[in-house]
Amino acid sequence: MKRLGFQVKLSIIFIALLAIVLVVTAYFIYQKAIMQQKEELRGKILGLAKLASMLIDGDKHSQIKPEMDSQNTALYKEIKAVLEKIRDSDPLIDSVYTMVKTEKENSWMFVLDSGDKRGEIAYCGERYDVSHIPEMQLAFNMPSVDKELNVDKWGIWLSGYAPIHNRQGEVVAIVGLDVSAESMRQMQLLLAKRFLGVLILGVVFSLLMGWFVSRGITHPLRSLILGVKEVERGNFEKKVSVKSKDEIQELAAAFNKMTDGLQETQAKLHRNYLNTIKSLAQALEAKDPYTRGHSERVKSYAVDIAKHLGVPEEEIKLLEDLCILHDIGKIGIPEKILTKPGSLSEEEWQIIKRHPVIGEEILQYIEFLKPNLSVVLNHHERPDGKGYPHNLKMDEISLFASIVAVADAFDAMVSDRPYRKAFSKEEAIAILKENKGSQFNSRVVETFINCLGEQA
Repeated sequence: MKRLGFQVKLSIIFIALLAIVLVVTAYFIYQKAIMQQKEELRGKILGLAKLASMLIDGDKHSQIKPEMDSQNTALYKEIKAVLEKIRDSDPLIDSVYTMVKTEKENSWMFVLDSGDKRGEIAYCGERYDVSHIPEMQLAFNMPSVDKELNVDKWGIWLSGYAPIHNRQGEVVAIVGLDVSAESMRQMQLLLAKRFLGVLILGVVFSLLMGWFVSRGITHPLRSLILGVKEVERGNFEKKVSVKSKDEIQELAAAFNKMTDGLQETQAKLHRNYLNTIKSLAQALEAKDPYTRGHSERVKSYAVDIAKHLGVPEEEIKLLEDLCILHDIGKIGIPEKILTKPGSLSEEEWQIIKRHPVIGEEILQYIEFLKPNLSVVLNHHERPDGKGYPHNLKMDEISLFASIVAVADAFDAMVSDRPYRKAFSKEEAIAILKENKGSQFNSRVVETFINCLGEQA
């Protein structure tokens, strides 16, 4: 019997080992991706639950009695319409509802329900046992989200909850937001198909490579392993570069295709969340004729400034998103304060000054916005340290935040407000010049004035 040569043995061993490595690493990467996807989804659900609680008027909600007859009242229909808009703002959301406690422990009652996508709805006053849902029991104290799926008579869900406050800051009810298990299964199935395709492709390529190439593979294999480790850490931007013109190069291409798919899925989740928040921000502006279109105008001014300052194009695209969202925190400010025709009291002014912090809390779950969230948090800071919320000075304020501060102030000055008429363009420019170096970044002001001069 002819004995196998060393190269053949090495090839067989390599094939076996590589197949095992591919299967094991693909399994762990898949589990890691599933866990990360679930955590991102939980973060998104929690953020949307917080937004929903801010959009519900706690005082009006308290006037609805938890009984069937309330469903025919105008107030019930008004708040239910709000819940339906929240539900329809994102395709992942299946239903939105509110609940109050009863005299019996762990027995709560539904007040309003948007109804789910199958048309099923909980009626006003219907009782619900929450003893098996620990995260829901926390909702009267703090926003929370389920760690695992819950089952009830309507289906299987992953849900988020947040308290609803009245004007006195008292918790009067909770809002719940459900995502069906079917939506989660579809996301996981898509991810599993991608992993399975890459795994099969990897095994086929490993057979070809192992038979024809038994030497000179140490470096490309090391590159692949390093790439796998990066993906395990959650870095889906990692790309593997292999110069050898053989199957290993094809495997590297398959690996890069897999990371592209994972990155695309992650980006889609972020973009859906971002678009949902943008819609809510635009809805907020649309309610006030004095601020309608404000964010779009601020974006236009800010982009002009950034271009003249030589900001790279990819960063300008991020600046556009941040401009649209710079006032998103005003969702958490009572409407009567935002639209008050006269001067604000000191107490009202302190409430208004909270909107940058609220905005940052809302957007903190969008990964690609995190490095520049200072635009939302710090666009009311001043070089002289008299701004808010943290009294930053000079170079402590980012360039993007300084750009938005000037664009925001200029648009506010040349727009009508409930308490005053708009300033002329010349008056607004004079105010910018007068306050550069103290309220505004001098370089940004000078650049903006030059931009306005070019447009004249």
